[in-house]
Amino acid sequence: MFTELNKIIIPNRIVALFLSLAFIISADFCMAFDNEYAQMQATEISGISEVVYALSSAEFEASIDITPCYSTRKVYLQQYSTKSGKYKTVSEYITDDAYTAKVRISIPKENRKKTYGKWRIYVEESENAASAEVNFEIISKNIVIKSITAKAACIYCIDDNCVIYQKNMHKRLSQASLTKIMTATVLLDSGKIEKKTKISKKAASTAYSTPKMIKGDVYTNKALLNAMLLPSSNGAAVAVAESVSGSTGSFVKQMNKKAKSLGFKDTHYANVHGLDGKNHYSSAYDTAILTAYIYSNNNTFRKTIKKKSYKIKSKKQKTKTIYSKDKLKDYSSNHLGGKTGYTSKAKNCFCGVYKSGNKTYTVCILGSDTANNRWKDMKSLYKYIDKYAASSY
Repeated sequence: MFTELNKIIIPNRIVALFLSLAFIISADFCMAFDNEYAQMQATEISGISEVVYALSSAEFEASIDITPCYSTRKVYLQQYSTKSGKYKTVSEYITDDAYTAKVRISIPKENRKKTYGKWRIYVEESENAASAEVNFEIISKNIVIKSITAKAACIYCIDDNCVIYQKNMHKRLSQASLTKIMTATVLLDSGKIEKKTKISKKAASTAYSTPKMIKGDVYTNKALLNAMLLPSSNGAAVAVAESVSGSTGSFVKQMNKKAKSLGFKDTHYANVHGLDGKNHYSSAYDTAILTAYIYSNNNTFRKTIKKKSYKIKSKKQKTKTIYSKDKLKDYSSNHLGGKTGYTSKAKNCFCGVYKSGNKTYTVCILGSDTANNRWKDMKSLYKYIDKYAASSY
């Protein structure tokens, strides 16, 4: 009897042991799973509004930010089908290898035949980050396309993160001194705005510099920023580049790095001032986006482009008053400032900031045939904003 009982008890103890081991293994597995899950970061998608108004007569584009992107990640642009009740992928993108990567999404006008559409951006899960999606609606309306003399133009609404007017906006063209918007951006990003800078022989001998600079003289970079953006001093741009990066060559590399980080596809810099040069170009779209970026993020830039004049001081020269070349400062209080550009190749260029209602716009034109037509083109596009902003385009 006792022997038979042991035969029954021993197997039960073994079973109990196995159950205990299974519980421990299961607990360890769950803990490991929880730890792994805890290491997964949430993915953030930013840069697009819940409701977007866009031209039905043009391709819709927007630049969005994906965070994090430790390595390249797949991003899907998807359109909702009322017939199937599901989202269908229209385009697929691959991000750059960066913590925050920019992706420029594009929706052809044939995908927006209706005035209303539901869309979403979906980012698939990566090794370190969870999947994410953001839904948005596009409302399309037909409006009159404005006729201008400029070769290319772009009106970008900062608040809605969308283009409301374009003419050849991705065409690569010489941008002349609109280059200095990027020069200013790199300077302001560097944190060296208050640094004192000695004028080199190269900066002093650079053509088209107001005020005329003397080798060995000293300015603050803030004074040089005003000289760059108001009378468009080329020498000031060279001096800033040497002050921030040690040489213009190193500074140009930073300019191109910044352009890449902003997602620009049609911009490349070969110099810091905008004089005609090989492989030096931009587009109306990229310039409008750049201006929107620095205007939105830097108060010094906002204050500087709004000025009509500035009293500039140096160590060796008397205080001088320099004046802005922006002829729109007396046109409308809604004009918040801008940057001029001209070379024989680029013709007349301008990028301005304009406020209508409670929204702010950047407006860029490249290649107006005359200086007079440049201002006519800009006024025409400002009126265009005023006319259609109230009706949400």
